[in-house]
Amino acid sequence: MTKVVLKGVFQITQWDETTYAEHDDGSKQTIANIKQSYSGDITGSAEIRYVMSHQQDATAVFTGLEELTVTTPEITGRIIFQHNGTFIAGVAHSQFTVIEGSGTQHLTEYIGQGEFTSTENGQAEYVITFNLP
Repeated sequence: MTKVVLKGVFQITQWDETTYAEHDDGSKQTIANIKQSYSGDITGSAEIRYVMSHQQDATAVFTGLEELTVTTPEITGRIIFQHNGTFIAGVAHSQFTVIEGSGTQHLTEYIGQGEFTSTENGQAEYVITFNLP
């Protein structure tokens, strides 16, 4: 099995968050629909849907699915990531895994995992490790 490690930055290009439950203590639950553009080792775009729980101390946890469409000259296709993350002290961090069997075109046999940590201005640094047969 061959490992490929990809690094770069993604930029949030759209964020639409809707609250579906609010509580007296200031906590709430939301659904966020997000669009991102990828640069670095991956060129492409993504659409994400997170279910988020915002706590009264300004932290949050989130889980969701990301559909990444890769459009590099060497690799094209779509793959789905499953996220589990946190938002603490103004920094979002997520660990995610590839949903096995979700890849199309050049990405059909890709499996693996990754993570991101937000930086500034709607950007985050990503690291993705793909395991190829």
